[in-house]
Amino acid sequence: MAAESRRLSARRHRQRTVRARLIALALLVLASSIVGWRLTAEEPSAAPSAPSAAASDPSPSIDVSAHDATSTPHFASYQDLKLYLPVEPTALVAIAYHQASGNVAQAIDSLLPDADMTLAAANRSAPRPTVTTSADGIETLQGQVLRMWRTNRRGPPNTAVDIGAAPGTTVLAPVTGRVVAIQPYRLYDAHDDHEIHIEPAGRPGVNVVLIHIADPQVSVGDSVVGGQTPIAKVRLLSNVIDHQLGDYTACGGDHVHIQVNAVSSPGDTPGVDGGS
Repeated sequence: MAAESRRLSARRHRQRTVRARLIALALLVLASSIVGWRLTAEEPSAAPSAPSAAASDPSPSIDVSAHDATSTPHFASYQDLKLYLPVEPTALVAIAYHQASGNVAQAIDSLLPDADMTLAAANRSAPRPTVTTSADGIETLQGQVLRMWRTNRRGPPNTAVDIGAAPGTTVLAPVTGRVVAIQPYRLYDAHDDHEIHIEPAGRPGVNVVLIHIADPQVSVGDSVVGGQTPIAKVRLLSNVIDHQLGDYTACGGDHVHIQVNAVSSPGDTPGVDGGS
């Protein structure tokens, strides 16, 4: 009897031990499942933080790659900075270089050869550059440009360029960058006009400045894409002044004036000294 009692007691002990181990194992599996579920549930909630941070960035990066497939063609350059035609090629009347007023304007290199100025003046028949399109859709400007001398100014005759077009023609940004100033000024101290200053992407040392424009369509701080972004309209001025470009065209010589000004310090926006 004593031996039988001991066997029963040992059997019950083993059974209790097995049950305890099974319960412990079940609790461990349950705990692991709960932890895994919590980790899985928490992961998606962290994902939206990246887009919200990007959306709140007030100065997203500008793509400085060429936009040739959809932009107007290049017509000039300043060092390695490409200048895009600021009007649609079909609206272009002529391209004419001359000396800028003041001493901050930098020399601009034309991508086209010079025209015969005597021939251009003979019948007011300035050569009108045209566009050729390659098989992959890249547009290239072809033709000649004018060189107009200003006897009352010093410096090389390529520190400013006039892009002839009819008044009201849409003016496009000539470079990719940011608008840093839009300010009125008095042309020859007598006529209302506007300046738009664009800081080219990656080139804080210069401003590309446009004048003879009306109805600015951008604001300070806006990003613009060269040859694509509308920024203003060509201003009618041939009814109040005699444009030099008008000596070589049959339409009065209205145009948008462009120059590249050196900037001495961040935030500096040197103007055009009241000249044209």
